[in-house]
Amino acid sequence: MMKSIKLETTNDNSTTKVLLQFDDSLQIESVLMKYRDWYSTCVSVMVGCPLGCKICATGKMGFSRNLTAEEITGQVEFWNDYLKEKGRVSRVVFMGMGEPFLNWEETYQAIKILNKPGKFNIAQRHITISTAGIIPKIYEFIDLNTQINLAISLHSPFQNKREEIMPIAKQYPLTELMKAAGHYVKKTDRKLFFEYALMYKFNDTFEDIDQIKKIFGSKLFHLNVIILNPVDKQCKPSGMGRRETFIRALEKNKISYTVRRSIGKEINASCGQLATQTAPLSHLEAQS
Repeated sequence: MMKSIKLETTNDNSTTKVLLQFDDSLQIESVLMKYRDWYSTCVSVMVGCPLGCKICATGKMGFSRNLTAEEITGQVEFWNDYLKEKGRVSRVVFMGMGEPFLNWEETYQAIKILNKPGKFNIAQRHITISTAGIIPKIYEFIDLNTQINLAISLHSPFQNKREEIMPIAKQYPLTELMKAAGHYVKKTDRKLFFEYALMYKFNDTFEDIDQIKKIFGSKLFHLNVIILNPVDKQCKPSGMGRRETFIRALEKNKISYTVRRSIGKEINASCGQLATQTAPLSHLEAQS
């Protein structure tokens, strides 16, 4: 069903990336990350992506097709085979190529397979879904009443700026997205993560901090601060000084945050860097 075309590992052995090819010759990338005493994998749910976010290399590919549940779980199976006696994958993040909520039927079927005792046996609390903000699917996800973690790509607390880098924001406005976020924490009583890639003079100012404080209406909202891996000339990462100033301002304003560890950059395996050379078959809209 799939075969390994290329395997790359960082010098510190913290991250390994594989290029996988399917029977139809289309390709995806998947990543294995080693932490203290566990392995996590970042899996893909599409060949390419239809959303076209400026800070994501996958978006520049266009969209070819959705992956099946078997193709999604096959990535975890590949990494378990790769690890052999070293260990097994115990955490899965749906932060690879594609938008999970635009291939939700297959993605959720894959999650149920991964969660079953036996072959994979991965706890729901060790699974994270990342979305660009597909609001109807967020409400559907809430109604499932699972222990699966949810992360939303925020990247700016201002609607106009989100639209600049995330075209999908025009369809799903920030005000409505934050309403859905509020509903999530009220119904689940679980922490909700917001991904935030710091960009030079775009979202790293005191004005941004003030606005984040305004829209963060729950103590369960948590900001995951990410070091941007630039894939577009217009989007530049914040320098060390601006990052430190931003983080100190988060602390001063008592905004819950984590600076996410950046690994895999040297092999283009970090956030926003996954992409293949496969030409997309089409730019059809992904199925909702």
